[in-house]
Amino acid sequence: MIDQQWVAVSLEGSTEGYTLRLPHRSLKVDTVILAEGSYSLLLEGSSFDVTVQRSPTHYSVTVNGVPFEVALRDPKQLRHQTGAGEDSAGPASVASPMPGRLVKLLVAEGDSVKAGQGVAVVEAMKMQNELKAPKSGTVEKLCVVEGQAVNAGEGLLTIL
Repeated sequence: MIDQQWVAVSLEGSTEGYTLRLPHRSLKVDTVILAEGSYSLLLEGSSFDVTVQRSPTHYSVTVNGVPFEVALRDPKQLRHQTGAGEDSAGPASVASPMPGRLVKLLVAEGDSVKAGQGVAVVEAMKMQNELKAPKSGTVEKLCVVEGQAVNAGEGLLTIL
C-alpha cells in the first residue's frame, strides 16, 4: 500500500542485480544476503536492513525496525480473473516468477495436464516453488532442462 492505495509491484532479477518495478517508475536494488531471511539493501543511495519471515498466507517484513505485512498475489490467478487461462483457446506459457534454478520438470512434451496441476519446480533462495498449469491442455514445448538457471519471467514450457 502506497499513500493508502494498494499497488502492484514486482521484483525482477538479472545478472546485474534486481529491479523493483512500481506503477510509475523502476528502481535498481543492490542486495546482500546476511543470513537466511536477513538482507541489506541499497536503494537509490539509501541503506535498508530487512528481515523476512514467511507464513502460508503472507510475509512479515521488517525494514529498519518498521514491520510490514506483505500479501502476495499469484500473477496466474490474476490472469484467470481477467478472462485468460482455462477458457483461453490459445497457447499458455508457464514462466518462472523469480530468478533461480529449475529443479524438476513434472511433465514431458505431449503430456496432458489439468489446470492447477504442478508442472515444474523452481528453487530460489533455498525455497522450492511448484509452478502450476494455467489451463488444461497438452504440453506443447519444453524450453528448459532440469538444473538450468532461469530468470524471472523466462518461459519454461508452453501448454496448448
